Amino acid sequence: MNRLFPFAFALLFLPGISLAQNYENVLQVISASGQTGTQGGLTFTYTVGEPVVTTLSGTSRIVTQGFHQPELGIVAVHDLDLLEWNIEVFPNPTADILTIRFSDEQGSALRATVFNLLGEVMLSGQQLTQPDGSRLDCSAWQPGVYLLQLQDPATSGVAFVRFIRL
Repeated sequence: MNRLFPFAFALLFLPGISLAQNYENVLQVISASGQTGTQGGLTFTYTVGEPVVTTLSGTSRIVTQGFHQPELGIVAVHDLDLLEWNIEVFPNPTADILTIRFSDEQGSALRATVFNLLGEVMLSGQQLTQPDGSRLDCSAWQPGVYLLQLQDPATSGVAFVRFIRL
């Protein structure tokens, strides 16, 4: 019985020890060119000219070649609840002055940014501190459709309101 124990131990436990290794998930890609850089807390990666396109599967790993697959990161943006803030934007359409009212129960200020439909910033980060009616002068802008971005500085919540400049 004593001679059988070391043999049984080796037969049952040694294969398990060889499988119990540290596994590190390393993202690698083979390509003719590419770059990875970090700026402002963001990481950017790209590749050019990957010569091989295939997927290899094993019992414990899957290797995908041919398409650069960086780590997945999910980003969420808190939406500003227009009803909760009781936001009113008027008159819409407007010829010159746009008035914005909001409930001061939610906070004391909003930040307003206005974009045209080309994405150009017409007004950047103006503080709206009058809940009973902050005014934006848009008389110098060309007639068209604009997007008013309202941001709550406390929660970074964002809402967009479309308005027309006559």
